[in-house]
Amino acid sequence: MNWNKVNLIDMVELYATDNGMLDSEDDVSRLFDSDIAPSVIEQYGEDDTIAMSEAFNNWTDSLCKAGMLH
Repeated sequence: MNWNKVNLIDMVELYATDNGMLDSEDDVSRLFDSDIAPSVIEQYGEDDTIAMSEAFNNWTDSLCKAGMLH
């Protein structure tokens, strides 16, 4: 691969893919929607945007600390 023709975000996403990490914003959103959001909705209801934002923030922070999110 000619790395001179690859922009930085593509390079980071390729690295993430090759190393078993979440490699795109779409993947992060899908995983949150399927794994985290249902429990937040169950606990706080569908309209609690603050709870949902806090859950997303805490979850993505934990992914970063675990090295799963670039």
